[in-house]
Amino acid sequence: MLLMPRSCTPPPTIGTPVERHGQLRVCGTTMCDKSGARVQLRGISSMWLNWETAPYAENLSALRWMRDNWNLQVIRAAMGVEPAGAYLSDPNKARGQVETIINNAVTAGVYVIVDWHAHEAQNNQSQAVAFFGDLARRYGHLPNVIWEPYNEPLQVSWTNVIKPYHQAVVSAIRAADPDNIVVLGTPTWSQDVDVAAASPVSGTNLMYTLHFYSCTHGSSLRAKGDAAIRAGLALFVTEWGASNADGGLDGRACLPEAQSWIDWMKANGISWTAWKLDVGTDTTNLLSPGAPVTGGWTNYLHGHAPFVVANMR
Repeated sequence: MLLMPRSCTPPPTIGTPVERHGQLRVCGTTMCDKSGARVQLRGISSMWLNWETAPYAENLSALRWMRDNWNLQVIRAAMGVEPAGAYLSDPNKARGQVETIINNAVTAGVYVIVDWHAHEAQNNQSQAVAFFGDLARRYGHLPNVIWEPYNEPLQVSWTNVIKPYHQAVVSAIRAADPDNIVVLGTPTWSQDVDVAAASPVSGTNLMYTLHFYSCTHGSSLRAKGDAAIRAGLALFVTEWGASNADGGLDGRACLPEAQSWIDWMKANGISWTAWKLDVGTDTTNLLSPGAPVTGGWTNYLHGHAPFVVANMR
């Protein structure tokens, strides 16, 4: 038998991520693909779409470039909701940005998370129900789409505030889309997954959001994740950074702790999208000034980007 020398590069994986994995589902505490194999999606999040410096996340060429050069499998469309210029004040613009990202993801054969990027979504429940119900009717038949109805709830009650909100939005989604995964935000900026585990939302193909920033969050937050997994929850880290929880305003990166998180997510089959596809001085801005909108960013990586890209490959 001829063995491949260790120095040789393995052959490229055939097909796009969606061609390989197809319809996703929750299986126990992890995610499985169309063949029942466990899958860990890895990708990046957009900036708040209302605040991005350029339409990096909406560019199809850039998405294909990330797929082919970074091994990106999923992109998260972080649609700001509450601030000026976001969805509540300019719904047509915000919806257009999200739908562009969805359509590009379908063309590129990658998965897309539709993120209601809010901190007080319970105050606008009717708008969220209408938004997700409409998109589920038009895009819910596609295997590409993952729904995220509430990015980061604040320190409010899971039982009395967040869970009822999720139940209302999930019902609207399920009226048109019976099977695509829905990722549910948890209290305290999506950290208290153990609290959600004590009273989970009823339904199928539901996952729960855990966010971390490695200069701020360490083993104690992973312990909350472990407790949630022991209780039967499936987790999805839809946002993380190798920085302080403010996204790295000081420019510092904490890579050893970030590696501990990467190892933990891999061991538990937890999918992730890293924060964030934009230009700026924060640690979590993936691109440096001058990065073209269309991709080709090998010489434009910034902050924690080399670490993120290395762990997507």
